[in-house]
Amino acid sequence: MPHKLTAAALLRRLQPFGAEAHLALAVSGGGDSMGLLALAAEAQKLDYAPRFSVLTVDHKLRPEAADEAAQVGDICRALGLPHHLLAADENLSQTGIQQEARNLRYRLMAGWCAAYEAQALVLAHHQDDQAETVLMRMARGSGIKGLGGMAPRRKIHTEAGPLLLLRPFLHDAGDALKNIAAAAGLPVIDDPSNEDTRFERVRWRRLLPKLAAEGLDAATLAEMAATMRQTQAALDKKLTGWLETHADWHEYGVLCLPRAGFEALPQAHQQRLLGRFVQYFGQHAHPLKRRKSERVLQHMANSPYGGAVLGGAQLRWRGDTIFMGREAAACPSPLALHDGDGIWDNRFRFASEKADKKLHLAALGQAGVQEMRNRGVVFDKKLPAVYFAALPGLFADEVLINCPVITKTGGKLTGFEVSDVYHNGFYGHIFEHGQG
Repeated sequence: MPHKLTAAALLRRLQPFGAEAHLALAVSGGGDSMGLLALAAEAQKLDYAPRFSVLTVDHKLRPEAADEAAQVGDICRALGLPHHLLAADENLSQTGIQQEARNLRYRLMAGWCAAYEAQALVLAHHQDDQAETVLMRMARGSGIKGLGGMAPRRKIHTEAGPLLLLRPFLHDAGDALKNIAAAAGLPVIDDPSNEDTRFERVRWRRLLPKLAAEGLDAATLAEMAATMRQTQAALDKKLTGWLETHADWHEYGVLCLPRAGFEALPQAHQQRLLGRFVQYFGQHAHPLKRRKSERVLQHMANSPYGGAVLGGAQLRWRGDTIFMGREAAACPSPLALHDGDGIWDNRFRFASEKADKKLHLAALGQAGVQEMRNRGVVFDKKLPAVYFAALPGLFADEVLINCPVITKTGGKLTGFEVSDVYHNGFYGHIFEHGQG
């Protein structure tokens, strides 16, 4: 039986984030998020509670949304919680609108969390949401990974940077948070999209009561998801050990695998490894679909050499080695340097003691590769040349200064260096943050 939802229970679930932490709460005004808000308002009275900030996103899809967000702001002020409205800065198309809205929402909240030093974003997803997710993935033929549903903790990558998501209510019944909001007397906003059967999630939501009548209720589906996650964790532990023994992380930010060893792995292991690193290099919310990985693996088995581009990741195989890295065309926009440490494209760490505002990091590109060669720089020929263009170049406005990963110097800039992000436990970290 689930533990009773209380403010103290919420804080236990949010550990290790304690009194020194700053957490953002995603509150739309719906019943679930208002229940989260009510719990946080009570939790803030406890000495060991984190500092909470409430974020509401106006997607600008409905004219009422701005007033609804303002209503959430009024409630937050009455409860003594700071509220921040994040308004859409782009128009959403009508094709795949729910996914587009999700991407927009997480990007805006990731940007706010980075700017105001919030360590994570707390979401009100619950057991019914988990059950709907599992059903949708089951219908799409997902494997172990997909059937694990949503993770209690998961880091995602957005255009505004990484964002750690916390979902402390995945084992609580769907009405638990709504009941808390009602008991606290908080008004609830009804979003009409929650009843729009054009959306797949809504259709599955309507089917849940019928499935429950046959014994397949939300609790059963959530428990299955937890079992799948445990199975996936065991598989990931084996893969991590294999990588630590056999793989090489090249300083150019490229994963190098022994082909014979990779092909000797069970197909499920191959698919998981391929899917997770495509997700890492491509910086996607979800790993590669199984059908795509099956096609690539079949092509690899039938061809002594070749390659594929998979959503921002560049895959190459030749001789006895398989390479996985970043597609140059998918690298991020130029990043202006700042004093201190930073991360570029999730693959390289830079450190600057005195940043010049004119300087930025960007993908070297083919023109940059040729320029460096003209200067006499020799790239590592152990790697396919396709990966050189995805290296970080140091630019002043549009002028290439150098490629610091290769030259090991900031050129005219002192106190600046770039290195790959590899560290002990790196492979385990990759799998840990790919848990759905």
